[in-house]
Amino acid sequence: MKATYIIDSKSGARRTVGTGNPVIYICILALLFAGCRSHKELQRTGKADTTATAVKPRPPAPPATESLDYVAGTDFASYRANFSCTVQGVTVNGQIRMAKDSIVWLSVNKIVELGRAKLTPERVQFSAKLLGKEYDGNYEGLKSRWGIDADYATIEALLTGNRPPDCRKAKEPKRTGDTITQWYTQGKDKRQLTMKVSHATKMPTEADLYSQATGQRIHIVYGQRQEVEGRMLPTSIGIQINNRQINEQTTIKLDKMNLDEPQSYPYK
Repeated sequence: MKATYIIDSKSGARRTVGTGNPVIYICILALLFAGCRSHKELQRTGKADTTATAVKPRPPAPPATESLDYVAGTDFASYRANFSCTVQGVTVNGQIRMAKDSIVWLSVNKIVELGRAKLTPERVQFSAKLLGKEYDGNYEGLKSRWGIDADYATIEALLTGNRPPDCRKAKEPKRTGDTITQWYTQGKDKRQLTMKVSHATKMPTEADLYSQATGQRIHIVYGQRQEVEGRMLPTSIGIQINNRQINEQTTIKLDKMNLDEPQSYPYK
């Protein structure tokens, strides 16, 4: 192998630096090329990583739509309240008792008892001997005789300020201020029920029940409610009934309400 020389540019002298070993040169070149390649790969990798990790921002989620279908109900095993009302200029008082899903019982007084009534899911009985009126039959008989289109469950619900059962939404409810208006078809005869519900309390404030079969309209307005055993019950119920034979309206004022106490339902 020949020696490798370096010539000094100032003096012109020749200086020996070592033997020329091609293995050394090859290693140096390999390291240089590897370094260049690694640098390029790092540049490419960095660019690829930037593209891969880029995440597009998600659009904000739409606000949740408030449900306006809910109506708060008052549950009970038994109910009792004293009441007073004025019908055709005569003020009477009495007591109403209920066993949920079973019995509605009424006694009406004016110094002496004027009449008594008992309703069950299958039967209606009332007697007002001083007025010469009696009935003992089913709800179809009420409809054919006096045009009253109602069933037991609907009467019980309206008297306690609850939404009647078997309601199917007729159209979407609408909110105006604190009042939510709901529309239903109700019962097997598809009565038209319109309810107004307080948005704050979720409890009914009005109910309008119309029957095309008899042309009957029952309109209910609930007054203030009172807490009884942790449940809210109306203290007054305005009732208006209009059909082909009956046109009456009154306001039933309720007090001394009790829930879930043992009681009897006597009827002769």
